[in-house]
Amino acid sequence: MISAKAPQFTGLAQRLASTAVALAQAHGEMLLRQRRRDGSRWREARLLWPLYTQGDR
Repeated sequence: MISAKAPQFTGLAQRLASTAVALAQAHGEMLLRQRRRDGSRWREARLLWPLYTQGDR
């Protein structure tokens, strides 16, 4: 008899959740800086590419 195990998606769910948090934080900060007309928002890599930069997330 063949037995099958259902894959565990907890690790995937955690990675997706952390990705969503990083994107939401960067988007929120970009919106605040846009309202303030702060030009530095275009010079910070963590705001432009939140998934590809290292550092504080």
